[in-house]
Amino acid sequence: MVTLIYKLYRTGLLTPVGVSHLLQAVLMEGINLMTLLRVAAQLHPDRTALTDDRDRCTYRQLWQQSQSLAVALSIDYGIGRQQKVAIACRNHAAGIKAIFALSRLGAHIVLLNPEMSFDQLQAMLERLAIDFYIYDHPEESRIPEWLQQSWQQRQALPTYHATVTSIDQLSLRPHPQNRRLKTVKTGNIVVMTGGTTGQPKPATRKPSILNFLPPFVALLKQVHLDRYRSLYIATPIYHGFGLASLLIAVILGAQLYVTRRFQAEQACSLIANYHIEVVTLVPLMLQRMLNHDPGALVSLQCVLSGGAALSLTLAQATLNQLGPLIFNLYGTSEAGFCILATPALLSRKPASIGQPVWGVQAKIVDDQNNGVGHGKISRLCIRSAWSTQQKSWIETGDLAYQDSEGDIFLCGRVDDMIVSGGENVYPIDLENILLQHPDVDAAAVFGVPDLEFGQRLQAVVIKKQQARLSEALLRDWLRLRVARYQMPAVIEFRNELPYTALGKLDRKTLRG
Repeated sequence: MVTLIYKLYRTGLLTPVGVSHLLQAVLMEGINLMTLLRVAAQLHPDRTALTDDRDRCTYRQLWQQSQSLAVALSIDYGIGRQQKVAIACRNHAAGIKAIFALSRLGAHIVLLNPEMSFDQLQAMLERLAIDFYIYDHPEESRIPEWLQQSWQQRQALPTYHATVTSIDQLSLRPHPQNRRLKTVKTGNIVVMTGGTTGQPKPATRKPSILNFLPPFVALLKQVHLDRYRSLYIATPIYHGFGLASLLIAVILGAQLYVTRRFQAEQACSLIANYHIEVVTLVPLMLQRMLNHDPGALVSLQCVLSGGAALSLTLAQATLNQLGPLIFNLYGTSEAGFCILATPALLSRKPASIGQPVWGVQAKIVDDQNNGVGHGKISRLCIRSAWSTQQKSWIETGDLAYQDSEGDIFLCGRVDDMIVSGGENVYPIDLENILLQHPDVDAAAVFGVPDLEFGQRLQAVVIKKQQARLSEALLRDWLRLRVARYQMPAVIEFRNELPYTALGKLDRKTLRG
């Protein structure tokens, strides 16, 4: 507790001035995300808050522009409490200001993937009964009729646009000094599940200081985020991991960097040029940056990997090339961030996802919901105060086991496990073995029907450049390392694996 108090004091939050600013912000704004931004602006007014592909702004400017946007959306577009507003945009200043402004108005915020097609977006907006839509204007000139009608009915706004009113323009417009918004509580924030194995579903969470405190404490005490001043959010902010990174950065008054799209070359240059200390990313991004230029990452003091499974080979490669600075964060859209593996643990057990953070309970249960012993693979369930179901246990959909020290190891998705000749077979085991081959760059494994065994494994392998690996050579190598029931019935070589916009392996596309 003493350590935590000291860390909060260092951030400026638990000082007389910080507490005074917080109380004043609550009185003026209410309890919403704008309250956090206002406190940051008062504690660090001239500190650079945000740098994106277009511009940069200080904390004072970010707060003032978010306030101006909130007033404009309220006066000009009638947005207020309980209305559902969808945001489908990439990582940039306009989208971030929209999140704070809408929270200030008490609206329910729905974060959507901008990679969806117009038809998919329209269907999603109708299914979720969205009242207002904020989006990145498409590069192509052709706009669907439903979006044109939304413009005309003043139910939609682009984030940026050269000729029509946009979120960016409204945020830069001074608002009337005599116009003061009522204090409100924040509405819900809805993120969509990944949808890699089915239709994306909404995961609704109401921001709460009490619910947010345990994961924030874990990131302070175990990751020591209070030590750093610069953070690059490579993950999409419309995903829960990216959104949490944004809010934590604001609370700590960090200098925040975002880019519209992730490209390994740009990311490495950004980190090198600005000497960025912390990056939040998915494993695919980390792999691509290490492949491109690990020397550009020397300023990094902390790498937060989440949003997808971190392979033991990538964990080992990061430790070897960058040192003991990688943390593996496990969570789901429904449960939020809940399990953490530190660099010290990953050095000993690179395949582990760690142990539950303070405020989280985890258990591994069988089909009758009975707990299983150490080393037994079964279903991982989570319960925490900040999950979408709060007091209920949440089925993560992952298979896992726990060792005698309490560390948890993932064994793939529940739906991925197959029964081959009476044996339970886990594709992730074969994936991890394939990744240890010096000529294999990436691999994915899944089950396929088999007349004799019921099911067998199929492996899709991506060779490293210039590698001369054949199926026969790979099978000879595997025979010394896998059981007979783990040997894939089919080995297919491809040029690349399909990934979602969030950096997760797209198993629907992979299976064809």
